[in-house]
Amino acid sequence: MSAQNLVSASLAPETKTEIIQKLTEVKTALNFLLTLQPDEVRSLFKAANGFAPLIDKAYHTVIDHPEIMPGVFDMEEFKRDYTLSKDLAPIVNQIKELAEGLEKTQIAINSDALTSTMDIYAAVKQNRDKVPGLNVVAEEMAEFFPRRIKKAATPA
Repeated sequence: MSAQNLVSASLAPETKTEIIQKLTEVKTALNFLLTLQPDEVRSLFKAANGFAPLIDKAYHTVIDHPEIMPGVFDMEEFKRDYTLSKDLAPIVNQIKELAEGLEKTQIAINSDALTSTMDIYAAVKQNRDKVPGLNVVAEEMAEFFPRRIKKAATPA
């Protein structure tokens, strides 16, 4: 019998509903979020953390010396982009942390369930001829474990 039990919790239906509602509210509040195709993402300049100081320097320079920019430069849009980037950073960090925690917890829960499932499968196989209907269940479960065909030994 398995002893693995990484997660022992439950989620009340009303709590699940509340979480989904709050996530929907967050999505609604962030109504400007984009969905970009992989080729679109590849075509964009990526301002990784190493470029943050450059963007900060550019922002402060253009604020202190707006006269250096050509008339076609959209100063207000640059300010909006800069400010939104700064405002979103802590939100992105929290959501990444939450997503990572959810993903790892889901992996652990599924591992717990699969470990227990293996115990159940062993019991089904052991009792397949003793309990009516278990033979069918055993066959259905066995489909998840295809047998390997042993190759005949070739003479040397």
